[in-house]
Amino acid sequence: MANILSPELAALMDSSAVVGLSYFDVDGAPLQQRMLAGTVVRVTVKDGITLRQANDDEFTLPSSVAPWFIAPKGDYRTSDGSSISNPDYLVTWNVHRCQDKDKPEGEHQWWEWVANTTPPSVG
Repeated sequence: MANILSPELAALMDSSAVVGLSYFDVDGAPLQQRMLAGTVVRVTVKDGITLRQANDDEFTLPSSVAPWFIAPKGDYRTSDGSSISNPDYLVTWNVHRCQDKDKPEGEHQWWEWVANTTPPSVG
């Protein structure tokens, strides 16, 4: 089956985005929040939306456009202290651990990504 992109997904290529991630334990307790920024360098339906950050690290998000919202103009600071001015999009996801936290070290942890489809508020 071909990897045919929707026009909305294809339009994300070369866009800049600030991404907010909230991680939760299997019990729903917050684990951490993280904010990163980058430019979309790859988009596939199967593999997701890949951003390249300023430090050249790549981060891949699920291939849903539901949590992608036009960003208000301004300066945004990421978790690592870098900043981005006037990104194209704000994106937020809740990431829930869905495998027992007591798995032995080295065993794969499973995470469920839930798109935040309510436009984020800034300020």
